[in-house]
Amino acid sequence: MRIAITGATGVLGQEAVEALVAAGHEVTGITRRDSGVPIVEGRGGSAVVADVFDAGDLARAFRGHDVVINTLAHVPVGMSGLRPLAWREDDRLHLEASVAIARAAAQAGARRLIQESTIYLYPDNGADWISEDLPLNVRNQAFRPRVREMRAAVDFATGGRSAVILRLGQLFGRDQHTTHALKATRQGDPILLGKPDTYVTLLHHSDAGRAFVAALRAGSGFYNVGGEPITKKRWAKDLATEAGVDAPAKFYPEITQAIVGTRLDVQRRSLRVSSVRFMSETGWRPTVGPSTPGWSRR
Repeated sequence: MRIAITGATGVLGQEAVEALVAAGHEVTGITRRDSGVPIVEGRGGSAVVADVFDAGDLARAFRGHDVVINTLAHVPVGMSGLRPLAWREDDRLHLEASVAIARAAAQAGARRLIQESTIYLYPDNGADWISEDLPLNVRNQAFRPRVREMRAAVDFATGGRSAVILRLGQLFGRDQHTTHALKATRQGDPILLGKPDTYVTLLHHSDAGRAFVAALRAGSGFYNVGGEPITKKRWAKDLATEAGVDAPAKFYPEITQAIVGTRLDVQRRSLRVSSVRFMSETGWRPTVGPSTPGWSRR
């Protein structure tokens, strides 16, 4: 297939490009800047420079492609998410660019749209399992960009077209967020939100890349994509092991956690997410877990 990927120079997009090329597909990575061209080509794809906020420009880039995959995001690292306007770029990507991408994909004649989303739209569910049927917790205005993005993808799935929306687990691997977490763990600084006995569902970037390949076989709909959920207490120990220190990663004090705001408060939620539906339909399986030695260098 001919597949176009937006966000192709990001960590997630690069993994998707490489996995799709390895699976034998012809991949075009969309980049906003000329500097992104060698990054896409280094992963085996062809690069096209286009404005992701301009549906017309995107339609030109998408023309002749069977599938469009959107991996755009710009999440602030750590507590920088508390700064004024820290989420402005991420919001604009989901609220404006994702809508332009869905419209351009339809205009260009693509038959399938695969949209990256997140499990952090689910409510805290304690130790109970979360399937795709659990209602989302997105009433706060902070979630408006993500909701608009989902609606754009659903709107695309008409006239014989299909849309696959992947609710990805918490990503980890070779990225700035994980690097920040490992550094904090080595220095003994707090890094984790929530309580030790709550659950986190992790997804390594390489497995996320393969999930986009698997999504080509999925029917229209929403799918959870993650590894086996673990407690945050266990994740704290795994971070320490990968960081090469004895003491587990530290949790922020409760008084600090109480004032992190809506954006970061989602990371306090207990999310024991099941990916059975996606695995059953596509055959995808996670291969790298938090106990896999050297996962931060893969």
